[in-house]
Amino acid sequence: MDSDDPQSFSISSAAGSFRGWIAALLLYIELRLRLCAVEAKEAGTHLLILALLLLTAMVFFGGFLVMLLVFLLYLIMLIFHWEWGWSALACAGVLLVTSIIAGVILRFQIIKPLFQTTFAEFQRDREWLAHSTTKTR
Repeated sequence: MDSDDPQSFSISSAAGSFRGWIAALLLYIELRLRLCAVEAKEAGTHLLILALLLLTAMVFFGGFLVMLLVFLLYLIMLIFHWEWGWSALACAGVLLVTSIIAGVILRFQIIKPLFQTTFAEFQRDREWLAHSTTKTR
């Protein structure tokens, strides 16, 4: 074929255009992946900082609870004029009763089902699908 043939020129032009589109698409994907990598690195750093702050807050809250218990022990000693050992036993008993009550409440909260409305909708959808598939047969 002659190189001046308009049909061969349009085919090679279309192939070149297609290659250009593919190259542009690949470049676009590469740039988006680079952007995702940069953002993932920043997000990872941000999550690490959040985790460290949460851990620090938990440690300080634990220290607060220890100091509060020591204060309650001291308060029991002052109010009832008991010895240190008896005051510690009374404080431990109060903490035991409180933890048992919290455990019972937690137990009743755990067995309560979550997403009741959603599961009810799923059940209705399953029944509708089962009913509609038996009708079509």
